[in-house]
Amino acid sequence: MISSNESFLKFYNNRALIGRNSWESLQNYNIENAERVKFDCDSCSQAKAALTGMFGEAQYTDTLISPFSYVRQYIRYYHSDLLDDKGNVPNIPAVKKQMMDDNLVREKASNKSVWAYFIKRNNLQVHEEMVEFSHVVYTLSNFNFSSVCRGFNMGRFAKTKDNFLVALYYMYDYYHKKEMGVSNADLRETLSGFLSGIPHLSKDNVISEVQKWLENYSSFAEFVETYYLQDFLGDPDNSNSQPKELWDGIFEGKLEPSKQEFLTSIEFLTNAIKSRGNRMAAVHPRTGDRHCVLLYIYRC
Repeated sequence: MISSNESFLKFYNNRALIGRNSWESLQNYNIENAERVKFDCDSCSQAKAALTGMFGEAQYTDTLISPFSYVRQYIRYYHSDLLDDKGNVPNIPAVKKQMMDDNLVREKASNKSVWAYFIKRNNLQVHEEMVEFSHVVYTLSNFNFSSVCRGFNMGRFAKTKDNFLVALYYMYDYYHKKEMGVSNADLRETLSGFLSGIPHLSKDNVISEVQKWLENYSSFAEFVETYYLQDFLGDPDNSNSQPKELWDGIFEGKLEPSKQEFLTSIEFLTNAIKSRGNRMAAVHPRTGDRHCVLLYIYRC
């Protein structure tokens, strides 16, 4: 039985990633995957089994709200005294060498893992909002299975800083322009606003894959309701409403909240992920070939 109150981090190596709290567990996860991905929550067998009953089989998986950019921004806002003048981990070569000395990597360490190692070494304490956020991002209601096409996950990374709300806004714009009868060239130009090429797939091909995927749905509302995304909108009761403007300028290129906007943004995302879980459970109380029972009861 899988409860959505449980982090999927527990499925790796007999709960080896679980720390004293979800903030520490998140750092453990990034350190464990420092050199190569040993375990990926959203594509592990348990997540796929649970989500297949909702969305069907698919080759590609995705995490809706990826935490790394928010974690890094939090440290820059609330622990800036420990960073260098550019807001980065000080003396990264020395940090990577220490990670090698600790047998965490052999040759190189990812950017995520360097930050995670720095956070753990300094035992950085965080607001409760970040602890709750660190938990929900690795629960089932933050995963999508079969809701992504080839190229979408990596293709949206560069221009959105992996911010799903920004990608959702461009899809909202795409559907509304389509309803207005704009040309296909203009529709593709809209998608190019948040998509880039990826290894082995050009930008034009990424756009074609995403457009083909979006064409499976007659409207933005149908797309939203298919994937239970209502709680990421400005009006959750109106599936055709614009995605939530989480902070001023988010859809005009300002991809990071101000310090004053940060914690309220984290709180919104945490609640939206939880609410999405409630919607999913209402329709699919039992799902997956293992008949996992989803108890969307959050006690964060």
